[in-house]
Amino acid sequence: MLRVAVESAAGLPKNKLGSPDPIASVVFKDEKKKTKPVSSELNPVWNETLEFDLKGVPLDSSSYIDVIVKDYETLGKDKLIGSAKVSLKDLASSQVKSLPVKNLALVDENGKSIGVGAGGEEGDVTDGGGRGAVTSPGEPGHKIRSRTRKRHSLANKPQDFQIRVRVIEGRQLPGNNIKPVVKVHVCGETHRTRIRKGNNPYFDEIFFFNVNMLPSELFDEVVSFRVYNSNSFRADCLMGEFKLDIGYIYHEPAHCIMKKWILLNDPDDSSSGAKGYLKVSMFVLGTGDEPPEQDNDKDDVESNLLLPAGVALRWVTLKLKVFRAEDVPQSITVIPYAYVFQIQTADKINTICIYSGVKKCWPPSWFLNFFAYLSHLKDSDHQTNNYYYLPWADTKPVIAITSFWEDISHRLDSLNTILYISNRLQTNLSALKSAVQSKATDARLVEIWLKLINQLMEDISRIPDMEGKPNLTALDIQQKMLRDRALENIMKGAKHLFEEATDVNKCLSIIEGWLDKLKQLAEEPQNSMPDVIIWMLRGEKRVAYTRIPAHQVLYSSYSEQACGQYCGKTKTIFMKYPMDNKKGLKIPVQLRVNMWLGLATEEKKFNHYAEGIFNVFAELYENQAQVLGKWGTTGLLSRSKFSDVTSKVKLKQEYFLPPVGWEWEGDWRVDPEKTLLTEADAGHTEFVDEVYENETRLPGGEWKLAAEPYTDVNGEKVQGPTEIECPPGWKWEDIWTFDDNRAVDEKGWEYGVTIPPDDKPKSWVAAEKMYHVHRRKRMIRPRKRIPGAKTAEARDAEGWEYSSLIGLKFHRKQRSSDTFRRRRWRRKMTPADRVGASAIFKLEGALVSMTEISETSFFVPECPLSLLFLPESNTYHLRVYVYQARNLTALDKDSFSDPYVHVSFLHHSQTTETIRSTLNPTWDQTLIFKNVEICGDPQSLAQNPPIVVMEIFDSDQVGKDEMLGRSTCVPIVKLTSGMDASPKLLWEPVTHKNGPAGEILVAAELILKTRGNDTELPLIPPKRGEKLYMVPQGVRPVVQLTAIEVLAWGLRNVKTYQLAPVTSPSLVVECGGESVQTAVIKNMKKCPNFAGNVLLLKVLLPKEEMYTPPIVLKVIDHRPFGRKPVVGQCTINFLEEFRCDPYATVAEVAMSSKASPRDLHVNIDDGRQHLLEAQLYHEDETIYFVTTLQEKETVDWWSKFYASVGESERCRPYLDKGYDTLEVYDHELESAKEFMGLTDFCSTFKLQRGKNESDDDDPAVVGEFKGSFKVYPLPDDPGVPPPPQQFRELPDSVSQECVVRIYVVQAIDLQPKDNNGKCDPYIKISLGKKSIDDRDNYVPYTLNPVFGRMFELTCFLPQDKDLKIAIYDFDLLSHDEKVGETVIDLENRLLSRFGSYCGLAQTYCISGPNHWRDQLNPSKILEQLARWKGLSPPRSEDNGNTLTFGGRLYCLSDLGNFQSFLFFCTSLWWLDKLYCGIYCKLGKDLQPVLIHESSYFICWFQGKVELTLEIVNEKEADEKPAGKGRDEPNMNPKLDPPKRPDTSFFWFTNPFKTCRFIVWRRFKWLFIGLVVLILVLLFIG
Repeated sequence: MLRVAVESAAGLPKNKLGSPDPIASVVFKDEKKKTKPVSSELNPVWNETLEFDLKGVPLDSSSYIDVIVKDYETLGKDKLIGSAKVSLKDLASSQVKSLPVKNLALVDENGKSIGVGAGGEEGDVTDGGGRGAVTSPGEPGHKIRSRTRKRHSLANKPQDFQIRVRVIEGRQLPGNNIKPVVKVHVCGETHRTRIRKGNNPYFDEIFFFNVNMLPSELFDEVVSFRVYNSNSFRADCLMGEFKLDIGYIYHEPAHCIMKKWILLNDPDDSSSGAKGYLKVSMFVLGTGDEPPEQDNDKDDVESNLLLPAGVALRWVTLKLKVFRAEDVPQSITVIPYAYVFQIQTADKINTICIYSGVKKCWPPSWFLNFFAYLSHLKDSDHQTNNYYYLPWADTKPVIAITSFWEDISHRLDSLNTILYISNRLQTNLSALKSAVQSKATDARLVEIWLKLINQLMEDISRIPDMEGKPNLTALDIQQKMLRDRALENIMKGAKHLFEEATDVNKCLSIIEGWLDKLKQLAEEPQNSMPDVIIWMLRGEKRVAYTRIPAHQVLYSSYSEQACGQYCGKTKTIFMKYPMDNKKGLKIPVQLRVNMWLGLATEEKKFNHYAEGIFNVFAELYENQAQVLGKWGTTGLLSRSKFSDVTSKVKLKQEYFLPPVGWEWEGDWRVDPEKTLLTEADAGHTEFVDEVYENETRLPGGEWKLAAEPYTDVNGEKVQGPTEIECPPGWKWEDIWTFDDNRAVDEKGWEYGVTIPPDDKPKSWVAAEKMYHVHRRKRMIRPRKRIPGAKTAEARDAEGWEYSSLIGLKFHRKQRSSDTFRRRRWRRKMTPADRVGASAIFKLEGALVSMTEISETSFFVPECPLSLLFLPESNTYHLRVYVYQARNLTALDKDSFSDPYVHVSFLHHSQTTETIRSTLNPTWDQTLIFKNVEICGDPQSLAQNPPIVVMEIFDSDQVGKDEMLGRSTCVPIVKLTSGMDASPKLLWEPVTHKNGPAGEILVAAELILKTRGNDTELPLIPPKRGEKLYMVPQGVRPVVQLTAIEVLAWGLRNVKTYQLAPVTSPSLVVECGGESVQTAVIKNMKKCPNFAGNVLLLKVLLPKEEMYTPPIVLKVIDHRPFGRKPVVGQCTINFLEEFRCDPYATVAEVAMSSKASPRDLHVNIDDGRQHLLEAQLYHEDETIYFVTTLQEKETVDWWSKFYASVGESERCRPYLDKGYDTLEVYDHELESAKEFMGLTDFCSTFKLQRGKNESDDDDPAVVGEFKGSFKVYPLPDDPGVPPPPQQFRELPDSVSQECVVRIYVVQAIDLQPKDNNGKCDPYIKISLGKKSIDDRDNYVPYTLNPVFGRMFELTCFLPQDKDLKIAIYDFDLLSHDEKVGETVIDLENRLLSRFGSYCGLAQTYCISGPNHWRDQLNPSKILEQLARWKGLSPPRSEDNGNTLTFGGRLYCLSDLGNFQSFLFFCTSLWWLDKLYCGIYCKLGKDLQPVLIHESSYFICWFQGKVELTLEIVNEKEADEKPAGKGRDEPNMNPKLDPPKRPDTSFFWFTNPFKTCRFIVWRRFKWLFIGLVVLILVLLFIG
């Protein structure tokens, strides 16, 4: 706030009528405030205070106020007595807090002093803080101390002073890669520091300034600190500045400022904030003064800071609420210990200590019970596509956890409800889109549509209310209001669509908008509930993890919709590797888990979700070792007789006590492990037994059987092939043979060398050498499980498990190498006073007796083992239908892959066949899983079935197969044979490294088998080959014979392949297993178009569009020695846009078609009324209008442009005449719907090539294919004639020379490139090898330049089809930067039938701003239009006064309207049809004049020649013959002699022009470089 106290004035002059009535006014920054008038007084006293609001903007050194004294008049205007200006510089510099002003002289309106004075006081009392002000630390609200000091009286004579300035360090200087330097300026002398690097440089340099001045003058001088970036040569090299009065330093204690931080700011903008800090010390020493000791070394910037003028500190309060700590390491004792961390804000660092212990939490808390059981766990080995799993079968491990958290149920209930609405809407929307895409019946669409709208309106009404909920915050209330408004709008929109919608397709975008809005609302910023994290451990190492948001498994008593999406449901989870750099390329574990999370007060609700019988056991293991052939405890050494599963913790049966609420059921008994000790063939229907036959020899000797002739792959002794019997329930498939599908010789041997102390080789090779002493051969024999037969389980009668060493894997059968064995003891518990499955929540913390356990034990089980027993086991039959895939990733160098699919379901898996060299494979294969045993209730399984996982691999002959992606599919579950619902093939997304990698068309069905009855299963699908089943009828798409016409126009911009150019390419088009190939392009440089343009492909395609396979384009280069590499490929996924009715449409004709029917002659009378005030002429073919010369002087092209864009004030004469206007588009023509993207003749398809290993979404483009397609059905009856060909009357596919004109009018909203927020744009144009640089005509300091430039180029199409127009920013010294670029495909504009290469005027004129620009006359264009539309040619009647076209009769006025073809931007002509013309330069515009259309025209070529051109017919030529060579040529017409000046200065100017246009333009940069080099040499010398 600026306060101005207006006190009084004295000696005001009298006016003619007596004493004035003075009134004072104060003006500050266009704001005026007045005092009250004083009646009839020459010495008025006001004593009023006027206040001005600074609005947060501090005063600067240029601030001032105007004081005006006037004679107050009741009626009329006040009369000026005098005025004065008061500078506020001292007030702005914070030298004073108030500025008394006395005896202020007033001046009249003529600037003459009136000899009177006024008095007052100005003060800035609120927005304190000025340059050099020192802030005091403490609470917000402490005022900044004024730096004014009472000055000691010094002799008013020149004295010697020394000013010392020490620059210590800088901090937080802005910029990147800066090299700061500090310049200190005092009393006209400047010193600078050394150049440092970084944003926090350390200088520590002292400068001395010795002066001899009057003290009063010295104290008014300032010390200036300026920090520059030495790397920059531009105007922004100044990084910040600070100024301080020397008087302020002198009047500080000891005449110094010690180690203060000064804040740097922008001198031109004091409100821009801090630009960094400098730490400095300053001394002002007079004669006899001693410098102080430097003992102050404060590093606290905030409390030790000097501020520049106009900058004030703003206090900010940071609040941190600590609620709870997680994953705190547990100490041995329960004494809390402290974690210390720091919070840094600006330069203020506060330290916070959090005291934590073993079980410490902060209230309020939420007592939660968490339950989970593992249904299935599967590990994968992707190198061999084998999967390993834990066969828990009907016994599942259970985990129960109790935790304490804040009660945020009101937030999570709303979150889960919105997620439920969103997921349900997503499901219904996908079904609606699928029905639309498959062209379902209207009744089916209406049914899905009504279901979607009704369910949406029903779900929105179920949002929970927060009224009366605990722990509500202001954000909760605001978010509730936001959600209510959004849901209310969705409800209104749903009701509106339900009542008035008529077209389902038009509503899809609206529903998608609703879905996006719901997903935005499903964000909870105050979700303090941590995620559920599941780790997989191997020993003590964490190898995989997954995290599930807690709200997804949370139970809510509010409603079923408020429960989590997976609460109490079995879910399939893919775990991840910790610190996975491959972004999920490999999945370590697939986990199937059931989770439930709820309040402890609602734990009994868990009984509703529980399935099966919960068994709780206390368990320990009895250990024995073998010594001298006898088993006992002697050889256990440090191991205990009874221990835990790790054999490290000593346990006894009497140590165990039942948990609270539980009691023992029965006594301890031996319970062997039934699931984790399975043999190698467990879970397989086919298995291969293997035995290695071993032989040894001396080097160079003969081979003989080794001491252990038969071993396994690890060299352990096993039975020989003749001793191995087929296990019960299996049968042999073949005899014993050696395996030659490995790196072995022809007899199956592999060789190695034994290196002591090992007795067996570590590596093997296939080639035999003299030094080899060991060889082995792998003998294999396949066997197959007999369906329905039971296998005998070999089990020790006493329940022992054996191992060769403690800590190794255990097995059931005892081996000769076993030295350790164990068996498991268990004791079962049952709930005592609790009923139901919720009793498991009381198990946590149920420890064994602590008094009996040794203090050296480091592991104590906190919870008894809980298991879930699912007594009901069922057998299912699974069929997976894998039909095709599209848009897979190319992983081979030939731009393709060799894909196959590995399908897994629980612990079963199968593989499809491999399709070679394709990215869109069609497998058409059914995978049958005959007997899949799943435990649990079938009804629960039907609601949450296990998913089918499909992993797509690229088969490689060398090296391991690479993954192309992964997808999942939910099978349809059929529990009864009466369910007739057949699976429907759907496109499922394929993901690779968390990104999209194509789609796969699959379906699956899971059928419950009745025991002993296989007749109820569906029929076996038809076979392809011996083992492959095809997709059966009813599931596979219904196909129809379809014709695909291919317009193969040409190839463009094809890049080199293997360092060689593509010279002789051809195109292969594939679709649905059929292919067709074009002819070879003989010379790509001369003409890159195909000779035979139209190809026909007959293929069986599905009737439903969603199943249609893509069209694959392959470009093959024909190279010497028969090489035909694929140099590019393209996949066209959707064919719907190319479908057509072959009988309802006609062939598309390009604009450049040379087929011309008979000429049309229109004769018009000369006496017809003239249009547009123009003169009317008639010729044999068309009508012409010639505007007068006076019209050209009043209107021009810019008038036409301004009239077209609506700037009527700049084109009034043009509008008054009613001339035609342009149609100006606010986007490119390719985006205009009415122009079909200018692809009506042919489209452009990007060609790709090579192995796509990068993570970029856009693969490399190596070329373009120009062409189009027409897809239409063919009759099933071969006797019916086929439909007519669609591509007819095509233009010649030869290269054409064309003229291109580019009219660059203006640019809009360019990106700034200069520091002033502007740029200096100019134009660069390139076409083929030609380019135009218009750098000399740049437009300075603008983002919306008006160029008004026209450029003309010649080119050959289609070679030079890409016209590039770029805008660059002009820079005098540095390199010019590109602002932006656009590329125009000239070939599309030339071939398009929309006339987009020139544009048609609305009226046919031959001159002026509306002159005709198209190369064809209106009559020719009308004839072409008749051919495009399939109409009869236009016919003239009534002596040319009327015209019949398309069944309608037109008069003359109708012939000038061509609005539907209007476009004006780029002119383009084919030179072989270009009319003869002369380009005349009129001012700055070049205008084409078609000579044969004009009868008489005069133009001037500036400074060169003046001539007259006249075109006459044969009759006029005979009447007015031109002069021949022997006669006077100056006749008919006769020209006057040219008027030339008597003197000429060409002899003086021509040499300079020669230097400028010939020498300077070519060698200007050489001259500039030489001059710069000479200057540098002179500077160095």
